[in-house]
Amino acid sequence: MGYSLWLLPPKNSKIITSLISTIESLGCSFAPHVTIVSKIPLSTSIDDIKSVLTTYFSGHSLPEVYIKTLDTGSEFFKRIFLRCQKTDSLVSLARFSNQTFANNNENVDKWIEHYDPHISLIYAEEKDCNDKELINRIDHSTLIDKIWQGGKIQLVDTSGTLSEWKTVLDFDIPNSISS
Repeated sequence: MGYSLWLLPPKNSKIITSLISTIESLGCSFAPHVTIVSKIPLSTSIDDIKSVLTTYFSGHSLPEVYIKTLDTGSEFFKRIFLRCQKTDSLVSLARFSNQTFANNNENVDKWIEHYDPHISLIYAEEKDCNDKELINRIDHSTLIDKIWQGGKIQLVDTSGTLSEWKTVLDFDIPNSISS
């Protein structure tokens, strides 16, 4: 699968604490994140990615994440998740990242049209979990209608199995804030 570029909330923020607590209460242990782009070739230089991100954030607004709703889906990585608004700043980062890092021939406008920013709370097959029971464990008030700007970018090698995923770059976005 290659590398994936993830956007995490600012460290020490209330929202990251709530997200980590929720994910752990559902039996998982992964960093709460919005995937910006996937399928970045493993041959891409990590130093180049860091340099390009530094340049990008020096000239663009902070990506803003607004958590709208709690939803369920049928995909393993979107079993129970928080749907996020497609803010202009988040779409701008996703578009830039897709064009710069993913090296695919896909029409970027079509890709953006299908881009669905979300924060997974559990990775599971539909047959392996009781949605209602799990959703009842979630304190919606600590997650829904929450906003953050900036945070941290992680580059994650997602080429192996879930247990083999590893973070290869942590990039703190300057001037990040949460509410």
